[in-house]
Amino acid sequence: MYHKKIIGIILILLVSIIDASGSEWPDCSFQCRARDVTVEKLWLGDAQGNALPPIPPNSQAEAYIWASFENNANSDRYAVIILADIYVNSVLQKSLYSEGGLCVLDAIPPKATSSFPLYNFVYSSGQEVKIKRLVLSWETAKGSSCSNADRKCSNRNTKCFGGADMEVDLTPSSCRIEGPNMVCESIISPYKAVITGQPTSHQQSMWRIDGSEAKAELRDEGIRVNWNLYGGGNHILQLTVIWVDDSGKLIQSCNSDLKVLVVEVPSAAIERT
Repeated sequence: MYHKKIIGIILILLVSIIDASGSEWPDCSFQCRARDVTVEKLWLGDAQGNALPPIPPNSQAEAYIWASFENNANSDRYAVIILADIYVNSVLQKSLYSEGGLCVLDAIPPKATSSFPLYNFVYSSGQEVKIKRLVLSWETAKGSSCSNADRKCSNRNTKCFGGADMEVDLTPSSCRIEGPNMVCESIISPYKAVITGQPTSHQQSMWRIDGSEAKAELRDEGIRVNWNLYGGGNHILQLTVIWVDDSGKLIQSCNSDLKVLVVEVPSAAIERT
C-alpha cells in the first residue's frame, strides 16, 4: 500500500510537470479558438508608429514592425505575449520563439486597442518583409503581468490568436509607370500604373506632368496623354499612389517618375511656282 501511494504521488507530480498538450513552451500545439483578443493590424512604420514613408530606389531607412492589438472582451487581458518569426528577403532575421516570446503588454483594457513595436531594422528599398508563425496569447487572471507571465502551453494554447500557419506579408507597396518614354507630340500615348504588394485598403492614384496635374484622359489602370498639349522636349510624368484606411488615415504610399522625350513633328509647306 505504501509503495502504491508513492507511485501515485509521482504520477501526480509528472502530470503537473508535463504539459497537457504534450509539448513545452513555446512549441505549443496552439488551437486558437478565442476571439476576445485579435491582432488588428501589422505594419512597417517609423519610431512613432507612422506608416513608413516611400523609400527611394537604392536607399535605406530605419523601420519598425508595429502590431496593433484589440481586446474585444468586457474585462482586461493580461501578460500579452507574441510569438513570431521575422523574415527579410526570405532570410530569418529574428525568432521570438527562440527567445520564449515577447511580452508586449502587461494588460489591454476592455474594448480597447493598444500598439507595440515588435522589431526594428534598417530597411532597404525593394526588400520583402514577412512575419510567419504568428501567435498572440494572453491570460485572464487578475494580477498577471509580463513579470510573472505563466508561460505554459496548458495555460495559453487556446487563449490565443493566430497559429503555426499564419503568415503576414509586410512588404511595402511599390509602383512604376509602364508606357513609352519617347513619343511624337502628335501622338496620344497610354500609360499604366503597375503596382506590386498592394495592401487591402482604399487606393488613390494621382498623375502629374512637370509638377502640375496631368492634362490627360483617366482610365481605370492609368491615363492617356496628348503630348501635343505640352510641346516638344523633355517632360517628367509622375505617379503617386496612396492607400488610406476607412477613416482616411494614410497607411502607405509610393512614387514613380518617367522621363519622356517628346519629339516635335516637322511641318512643311508646298509652294507653287
